[in-house]
Amino acid sequence: MSLIESAIAANRKNAEHHDPSLANKPAPKIAILTCMDPRLNQLLEWLDIKPADADVIRNVGTAATEDVVRSLMFSIHVLGVRELMIVGHTGCGMEMFSEEEFEQHLHTQCGAWAVAPDKFHCYSDVNWQTQKQVLKLRSHPWIPSSVIIRGFVLDLSTGKLSEVTPGDESVLDLAHKKAS
Repeated sequence: MSLIESAIAANRKNAEHHDPSLANKPAPKIAILTCMDPRLNQLLEWLDIKPADADVIRNVGTAATEDVVRSLMFSIHVLGVRELMIVGHTGCGMEMFSEEEFEQHLHTQCGAWAVAPDKFHCYSDVNWQTQKQVLKLRSHPWIPSSVIIRGFVLDLSTGKLSEVTPGDESVLDLAHKKAS
């Protein structure tokens, strides 16, 4: 049986015990931007946050993309979220390539160059990457300054979070140039 068929069978069984209150309007207290890496599937449990209390937005590399901002606009301006937690992690696959190397990898795999996406958000330093995402979102004109935005890196070998506090953007640019 395929995983999809197994999931459908499990849903039929589990729907018998479904909580109908889930049909009510959501009221999250926090939005969390994190990676789609399956090793983070238990993130809310590790943080002791109830699923109903969090809008979890996931993409490869924990990148503050246009679609992330689109989702955050709804979380903040419709649902009332006032805190945003950005959680990068050690050992992310986006550290495996540079932008150019990944494009070349895809070209080799697929035999073609493509126009979109125009950026994959590859990086070499998860701390710097997380700080950069905090700064990007803090500077967005549609995110009120009253929304708390904090960045963290989850060390997958220890399970511990470390806060990364961005300073001045020019300092981050200089630090990244030295690291490259």
